Amino acid sequence: MAVITISRQWGSLGDDVANMVCQRLGYQRFDKATMVEVGQELGLAADVAKAIANYQPAPKNLLEKWFGSTQRITGGDPSSWTFSARADALQELSVASLMEIINAGYKKGNMVIVGRGGMAALQGKPDVLHVRIQAPKEVRVKRIQQQEKLSYDEAVAAVEARDISDVDWIHRYFDLDSHDPQLFDLVINTTRLSQEAAADLIVKALAALTAKTK
Repeated sequence: MAVITISRQWGSLGDDVANMVCQRLGYQRFDKATMVEVGQELGLAADVAKAIANYQPAPKNLLEKWFGSTQRITGGDPSSWTFSARADALQELSVASLMEIINAGYKKGNMVIVGRGGMAALQGKPDVLHVRIQAPKEVRVKRIQQQEKLSYDEAVAAVEARDISDVDWIHRYFDLDSHDPQLFDLVINTTRLSQEAAADLIVKALAALTAKTK
């Protein structure tokens, strides 16, 4: 009962690859519906579990950066918290709940966890294969431009904003660099490899991992 985490850059075709891996292995994709189901099994109300499943970590906005504090909330009267402290507390609560749900999914096994900090939440687990799917920025910009029907400049801005957001929240909450290849067992560049070839590599890598951990 192994688990695969897939960290992917926007425009790297990582979602397509993840779906192919699920089909080939008969694994369940850890999508929003699955997260809500797992959250309810943990005792969360349906609306709370759904809110966590829909949670999208984002970098601090400009107001928080100007006036924010990096302190963690340890108690006291919530009415005395600063705007930034309240925002940080809510984000940390959401992230903590998200990590709890991911760990519950891990215990179920036979899952493909795409994004959502799965590689950070499950670092060090011997039966988890951590995969990073990426492509050069220019390649991803062209893909997103076509996919989202954007102008070139709009696609560049969208990709850059998404890249910043993805890196920022992993660094803030886990003190990890999501670009660090040492966090992953397999790094795949989809510039020249097809989604099918990438999925093949992941399936083979998982087989090697599970054979080693037996």
